[in-house]
Amino acid sequence: MTTRRCVVIGDVIGSREVDDRTALRDRLETGLEAVNDALADRLVAPFATLKGVDEVGGVLESPEGAYRALQLLTEAIHPTTMRVAIVHGSVDIGANTGDVAEMDGPAFHTADDALGRLDERERLVALSFEEAHSWQVGLIEAQMELLSMWKEAWTPRQAEVVRTYRDAATMGAAAKRLGVSVQSVSKTLKRARAVTIIEIEETLETALSHLAEGTP
Repeated sequence: MTTRRCVVIGDVIGSREVDDRTALRDRLETGLEAVNDALADRLVAPFATLKGVDEVGGVLESPEGAYRALQLLTEAIHPTTMRVAIVHGSVDIGANTGDVAEMDGPAFHTADDALGRLDERERLVALSFEEAHSWQVGLIEAQMELLSMWKEAWTPRQAEVVRTYRDAATMGAAAKRLGVSVQSVSKTLKRARAVTIIEIEETLETALSHLAEGTP
């Protein structure tokens, strides 16, 4: 039976050149756990590793939450980077197994092809919808790409402070967890342009939700 789902596949860039692959694997597992916890009510197949520490994937009921998955995975492995393909399309093998490794179909093939093109073009994000206006998909994809490039420039410390701030919700709570002053957190968030980035990410999540609603 063919079912339309949102397939998210990530490919870690340069994982073989990482000195401490064990640490990278641990960070990636932390990211996978965070995605599965945050999106538990939207999962068709939980996110899991597919090829060692190189490739991960998961399947959502719809594109709503897809950017959240991208954000949690990429921030977990920072400063290592990841290419991500988000495809809303048909899954016709293993659709009801609950195991991403057992699933297949046009959406997975599109995701694999998209990851290959990202490698050739030295880009980080690909977005594909079976039923949507190409200009809408292209605009959202471009926003995701720009945000990914922006966040690539974060220092490890900036990434840590932003992750803590997201989780703690306030600068005061983040400062307490990190053992630093609120002023220090504020300065780091400002240098990372975190507030602006988080606001844009919220807009992207809304856009994906509306795009999904408009897709038969």
